[in-house]
Amino acid sequence: MPLSAPKNALSRILQSILVLPGSRGWLYCIVAFAAYAALALPLGLATEALRFELSHDSPGRLLMFSLLALFVPSLSEELFFRALLLPDPRKTLSTKHKLLRASVVLLLFVLWHPINGLFLKTAARQVFLDPGFLMLTALLGICCTVVYMKTASIWPSTLVHWITVVSWKAFLGGRIF
Repeated sequence: MPLSAPKNALSRILQSILVLPGSRGWLYCIVAFAAYAALALPLGLATEALRFELSHDSPGRLLMFSLLALFVPSLSEELFFRALLLPDPRKTLSTKHKLLRASVVLLLFVLWHPINGLFLKTAARQVFLDPGFLMLTALLGICCTVVYMKTASIWPSTLVHWITVVSWKAFLGGRIF
């Protein structure tokens, strides 16, 4: 690895944090999230990875979860899987290179969840190994990647990730681990 690689990675991460999308970037984020939700909700219901069910947790516990979820998993995973591992969206690269890199990162993002369930969040093991959940994870990864690459900002993909996780926990049968 060249000596400039860590510097470039840190620069990409910092830049992704400092860049704030304009109104067009946020609009793109909303449209991408709507498309994701339109695909994920029926697929999740069909595979039983999702079910319409309000959380049984207290409002205080759900609020605390929502606050924590902004940082873990949302911001931390977006910084790692998007800002660190994807190519810099501001640089001109071939579509083939971008797609190859995005595909590898998507695979790592999806694989991270079963690994997390097997070794770290063992209470979530059953969910994190569920094929329907992993399919939804892949769709989320695609949406977050597209939004990040379009805006060069970590904030829209973090928001998409966070809304998805909180909605799942609050309204779609997800458990708070």
